[in-house]
Parts: sequence; structure tokens; C-alpha cells
Amino acid sequence: MIGAGSAGLGNAGVANTIGLKTLLIEVDEKNFGGDCTNYGCVPSKALIHISKLFHAAKQAVPFGMQVEGKANMEKVLAYIHQKQDTIRSGEDAEHHRKQGIDVEIGWAKFINKNTLEVNGQQFSAKVILLCTGSSPRELEIEGMEDISVYTNETLFFDCKKLPENLVVIGGGAIGCEMAQAFQRLGSQVYIVDRGERILSKERKEISKVLESQFEKEGLQVIHEAEVIAFKNGKAMLKTKNGQKEIPCDAALMAVGRVVNIKGMELEKAGIKLTEKGKIQVNEYLQTTNKKVYAIGDAAGTYMFSHGAEKMVRQLWRNLLIPIFKKKNTTKNLSWVTFTDPQVATFGWDEEKMKKENVDFYRQDQSFEEDDRAIVESYEYGKMSIWTTNGSNIGNRNILSGTMIAPQAGELVQELQLAMETKIPVKKITERVYPYPVASRINQKTLRGMMEKTFTETKKKLARWAFRTFRN
Repeated sequence: MIGAGSAGLGNAGVANTIGLKTLLIEVDEKNFGGDCTNYGCVPSKALIHISKLFHAAKQAVPFGMQVEGKANMEKVLAYIHQKQDTIRSGEDAEHHRKQGIDVEIGWAKFINKNTLEVNGQQFSAKVILLCTGSSPRELEIEGMEDISVYTNETLFFDCKKLPENLVVIGGGAIGCEMAQAFQRLGSQVYIVDRGERILSKERKEISKVLESQFEKEGLQVIHEAEVIAFKNGKAMLKTKNGQKEIPCDAALMAVGRVVNIKGMELEKAGIKLTEKGKIQVNEYLQTTNKKVYAIGDAAGTYMFSHGAEKMVRQLWRNLLIPIFKKKNTTKNLSWVTFTDPQVATFGWDEEKMKKENVDFYRQDQSFEEDDRAIVESYEYGKMSIWTTNGSNIGNRNILSGTMIAPQAGELVQELQLAMETKIPVKKITERVYPYPVASRINQKTLRGMMEKTFTETKKKLARWAFRTFRN
């Protein structure tokens, strides 16, 4: 295993558990846990947690609370690092050596199809797994040397003072999460996005709701624009209507990620790259070298920590039972953008289902009349559920879904479970949920679909039955 992130640690754990001689290679001992623990999921969610505390306090002002002040970033970073240390303690090199896994700290490069070199030593194996992860993509912008420009790899270490004006370049998940968090901590934040809307991979209605919530918090979003220079405490923008200037003390680049393959000499192993510079893999995660597989971000299909976990399970199922092998697919993939409200999505989107000739039905649901949403002021919430399109609606199966609401990532879990286990929708519509749990919205959405079966003929039959059997 090359790389000690989610994919590398997961694969090493499986291999070691079944008794295989296992070598885990990582270039830097501080990187154990990968991007998620060190630079991504863990520190960002810790920061979001603190920002929610600030926001909650401000929300209580209309009811008598008095609030003032901004975040002390040194204290915020100390909290983040404390939580990272707690999680990292079960992921470090020494922990894995105690489990019987060989660990080599150094840069790995290929000598030939079967052999790697690390620290002057050569290692060969029946199976080699590339779990090298990814790094933030960076842009070269005029004047960037004169201000603090962060990526997710530097933000949680170097941002020791809260920026007065923060420019976030990119309107994807990372950009949106960090933009809202810093706005709540006390910065004035601007998202500069090249696209027409934030979270372009989600449905337009979802993007619109999230941007509306951002605007209510004072966060400014500038679409179809790019930063062309930093000068005199300002970011110079090129927009569709000409040039524009906005205040800027610091910037965060959130413009995508690139696979970590530099200097590995993959060509010596017969490993080819795609036109976009990613590792070429088939639907079983195998590279053009049959002994080498790419797992996690290195596979380039989807870059999520839990995506790596999904691939690990698929890989070992196929390695140990090489008949009826499982293909890598996004059909059962889910993801959450941890803004407030959260955006949660699972399964194929509508465009993909049409492309794959899937016969589906979509049920949309507003939260405007949901009691829990009303009392907690998130009537803006929306969700859509896609199901199979059989005539017996109760026996239909869920295919995919998307939701925007507080805690949406938690609320959709029962729906994804129903999708993966093919539980018919009637099992959800017939349940009795405690009132007023937030997940009742899942049932309300599916009942909305069921209500369409109450034809006038069925209603007449019901009235006849009532009158007949009540005599």
C-alpha cells in the first residue's frame, strides 16, 4: 500500500487481518490518516462546529441575548488540533507496527512492473495498491505573494488571525463550507465562482436555497467571475460585465484537486494516465498494470473519504472472490456538504438515470408545511426522491434522493438504507414515527406519492364499504 490515508489504512487493515504480509508506505509520518484527518474532513468539521456556536448565539439576540466579538483564531486552531490528535492516535505509524504491519516512511517509486524502491530498498509484491490520495489544485494569480493565500492544507495551520475580508475562490463543497464558517466567525466573506451557481453538481433548486441562506448571513457570492490579481488590499475580478474590485486580506483556493502521482515513475510499471493526467483504471479499479490497483482519490472517480472505504470493500471482495466481480459505480454513492443547511445526495442523478435508460418517478417535497421545520424555522428545506416506476406504488424501490435541510446528512440515511436493501416504500409509509422527529419528512414525501393512487374510483369504493359495513 502506497499512502496512509483512508484507502491505504483500510487496505492495510484488511490485508493484515487475513494474515497477508503487508507493507504500508507513507512519505511523511505526519500524514498518517491522510487528507481527511490532517487537512480535510476532521479539521473542517471542527471549524464548522465552532462557527455554529457563534451563529447560534447571534440567532438568540432577538430573544434577549447580547452578543459581540469575533473568533480568536489561535484558540480555534488549538481546538481543531486537539481533536485531530485524539483521532490520529489510532492511525499513526507506531499503532500499525504494533498490529504487525510493516511501515516504511519515504518516497516510493517504481523500478519495474513488480518492484518499488523506497529509501534505497526494493520491495516486490503480488498486489500493489496506489492509495496516494490527492492535493488541492492551485492557481497562479498576480500579486498572490503579497497576501495570505490558503488551501485546505495550510488553512488550519497558518490562519492564526481572522481575516477581515476573505475571498474564497471556488463555489464547490469545500469553498461553500469554509466560506460560511468564516462568515459566522466574523469575517466578511466573498465567494468568487466561475460558474452560474454554487454546488453545480447538485440540482438548481438546491443551489438556489443554499445561496439564499448565505445571503441572509451576509455572505456575498459573485458568479461567472474569476480573480485575476491581488492589489492594494483588494481582489481584482474579471466578470461577465467587466472588471470589479472587492476588499481582500486573505484568500482560500478551493478549485478542485489533483491526484498525487508526481515522481513515482509510473511509466516504468506500465501504468498509463488519462488525457487529464489521472491514473487510468478499469471498472474494477485495476490500472494498465494488472498487479497494480488505484484506490481512493488516486482512482480519480470520486474523491471522498467514505468513497475510499467503499472502494476498499469492493477491491477485497473481488480479490478474494474473483467470480461475478463487483464493478466500481456511483449508483450507491452518497455525499454531504456540511453547510448549514446541509446538502445530502445519494444515488444517480436524473441525467445519469436517463442516460442508463432507468425508468424512474420523482417525488418533490417542500418543508413549508412540516411541523418540525416550522418550529425550527427551516421551512425553506426541499427534497426529492426518485423511485422505480411500477404500477404498484407501495412496492416501488427508492433509487436516489437529495435533500437540503439542517442535518440532511443524517435524515437521508434511512432512505439510502432502503435503497441499498430494496425495502419497498410502503414499509416507510406504514411506519409510525415519534412526533415530531425531523425524519417524518421522509415519510411525508413518500406518502405524497402514495396519495396519487387514491383515484375517484377507490374513494367511491371506500365510501361504499363504509356505508355497507356500518349498517
